[in-house]
Order: sequence, then C-alpha cells, then structure tokens
Amino acid sequence: MKKISIFLLLTLGVLSLTGCSAIFTLETTASPETTQATTSQADIDYNQLRDDVYQDVYNEIYNNLYANIKDDIMADISEEEIVQIYQDVRQDILTQIDSGDMNLEALSVLDKMVEVGLTSARAVIGINNLNDLGEIEATGSGVIYKKEGNDYYVVTNHHVIEDANSIQVEFADTTTIEVELLGVEKLVDIAILKFSSVYDFPVAPFGDSSVVKKGQFIAAVGNPTSVDYYNTMTMGIISGINRYFDIDEDGTRDMFVNYIQHDAAINAGNSGGALFNLNGEIIGINTLKIVDYSIEGMGFAIPGNLVELIAGDIEETGESKRKPMLGITFVDISLNKESLLASGANIPEDIDQGFYIQNVVNDSSVDGYVLPGDIVLQIGDVEIESTSQFVEGFSQYLVGDVIDIVVYRDGQTITLTDIELKGRS
Repeated sequence: MKKISIFLLLTLGVLSLTGCSAIFTLETTASPETTQATTSQADIDYNQLRDDVYQDVYNEIYNNLYANIKDDIMADISEEEIVQIYQDVRQDILTQIDSGDMNLEALSVLDKMVEVGLTSARAVIGINNLNDLGEIEATGSGVIYKKEGNDYYVVTNHHVIEDANSIQVEFADTTTIEVELLGVEKLVDIAILKFSSVYDFPVAPFGDSSVVKKGQFIAAVGNPTSVDYYNTMTMGIISGINRYFDIDEDGTRDMFVNYIQHDAAINAGNSGGALFNLNGEIIGINTLKIVDYSIEGMGFAIPGNLVELIAGDIEETGESKRKPMLGITFVDISLNKESLLASGANIPEDIDQGFYIQNVVNDSSVDGYVLPGDIVLQIGDVEIESTSQFVEGFSQYLVGDVIDIVVYRDGQTITLTDIELKGRS
C-alpha cells in the first residue's frame, strides 16, 4: 500500500522533497484602465458557475489527498527507500514507454529533476535575519555556491538580510551557524555571506544563464513562508527573458536587471533561493513575484551570470563593481516635451528625444560635467531614444568604465569626455 501511495505522490506532485527556500513578494495593483463591473441575476452564467464549483471541489480533494499521502509516507521512510521506490516507478514507466503509452523525453526530464532534487537542491539553505535581541525578524533562502577549505560562500537577496543585527544560516535539522556578511549589491538585490564549518555541505555550481531559452524546464528551490517548508522544490519552465520593471508606472524602468521570468511556484520565503537548470546548475536567484488577483505564476530570478560576477567582486574587494549610478534626475523629452515647454524649459523645436536634466547628485559619476537644464542626447554609445531603451543599453556598463556624454547646452551640442562611472554610495 505504501508503494502505491508513493507512486501517487510522485504522480500528483511530480516530485516533492522536504528541504529549504525563500522569496520576496512584489505587490502590484490593477491597471488604471481596469473597471469594476456589476452583475445582475440575469447575467449569471450557471454553466460557468457549476464548472467553478466542480473545480473548487476537485482542488480541495487533490490537496487533501496529496497532504494525506505525504504525511503518511514521510514520517517513517528513509531517503534510500524513496530512491528505490522511484527506481521501481521508473521501471514501470519504462514498461509503458516500450508499449508506446509514454514519451521517452518525459522520462528524461523526470530523471534529471529527481537528480537535481538529490544533489544541487541540497545546497539551498535557510537564512535568518536577527534583531539586536537575537530574535528572528525575517527568514529567507540562500545557496551555497563555493567552498574553500572549511569556508562556505552563500548568495542570498539583500532584502532578506537588510538591517539585520546578525545573520544565521539554518539547516534541515534546525542547526544554525552565524555568518559573516561580505558585501551587498543593493541595486541588484544580492548579498554574499560566508561561514566556516568542519562538516561537508553540498555546493551548487553556477551555469550559463545567457543560454536559457523560453520553454526550458527549470526547478526552483527555497523555503516558502519559512523554514517549516525547508528546501521545497517546484518545477516549471522559463516563461521569458530580459524582463524589466516599472514599479510605480511612471514610464521609467525602476528595476533594470534583465530578470528571468518563470512559472515555478515561489512564495514569500523563497527569496534568495536558486533557480536550477536540469543539470543542477544555478541559472538564477529568485527575488520576486508579481502578486495580483488577475495574475498567476509570474516569478522572477536574477540571472546567474550577473550573480556570479557580483559574488566575485564582493569576495575580492567587499563591494560590487557591476552597476554604476549616473547621478541625475531627468524628464524624458520623448514623453513629456509639451509639458516641459509649458514649464519654461528651453528645448529646440528639432529635439524630440533625450533627457532634460533637472538635478545632479553631488559626488556622483556626472557631477561637474552635466548641468541642470542640459539635454542629454547620448551616454556612452547609447543614443537616447527613450528611458526604457536607454536603461537596457546602459546595463552593459560597469563601475570604473570611462565614457563620453553628448549634451545640448546654450544652443550648442557638446561632448563631455573621460567620465568615470562610479558606484552607489
């Protein structure tokens, strides 16, 4: 009976392993264009209502069945037994393949996903953010990505450990170890930690996130809601690449990391957890999801290549050299020319795009070069067409790069040279 239960559990959940995870939730609101409709009794679709009720009942039965089976088998079964039963189930599947009842590719994905769960997924651990009283203020996830001697290096999200008085890593048996914060990259939402131990912990390697493709299978591992659901693993596909966000809907991309979008289930607590490919390689660090009554299954991960570069910088110098800050506030002329002219801005008739500079931040990259009232036409090799186009183009530059900026000032187009890009203070 237990073998049948485990087969059902594998079938219902594809694979569920108890372990660790975490994630940040980005709250969104309905679009301003959305209106609330009223419904009269005559408008009710009774067929749809019946279908909805049936679906609710089905979901409840499914969830209860899954929970009961899981509780029944997980309490007294060893990992070796799980592996053996999986192999038995696999053989059953092979028999179905021989008879033409199942696709071989599906088995390959299942095999690889199980392997990820038994290897790299174990490198995902819990992160505790402690206040000055030693109490846990927040929990999240982290990934052990490197080992040197007895030193282990962990990546997580900055927002998981922000304002912490001290930080702990937590393992499946609730053992905790205090860690050292090596450095953060606030703009990208990355923090790098280090701890020492004589015990041998799993380490997950980085993969090449630049080759991920839409439709590719992935696994997300973390601690949804808390370490009560330590090392939870969910499966999905890559839904999109190079995603950006305009959080306040002002036409400006506020978060310009080129996120990987996926549909694997993640929740608060998955922040800092890993997004794995089928080879068990880290291709992303989960950082946020969109939460809205009309949206389902939109999670986002920071690309692994960027995370690996940031980790290398922080390990070497204690700070990231990835994302520079120009230090300007501006208005996008392509969107706001009429309102700028109405406010008295001096913009020539033939200039329809560029950034109208309002303020320059003291001691920033462009302080002493760009002035309020300038119209910026080009930054580095990026000609300004729109804010969104500029954000994507400027993402190629790193702290320490030297660039030129082309501006229109006092009736002339001039080039400001040898501007060294600085990081955020």
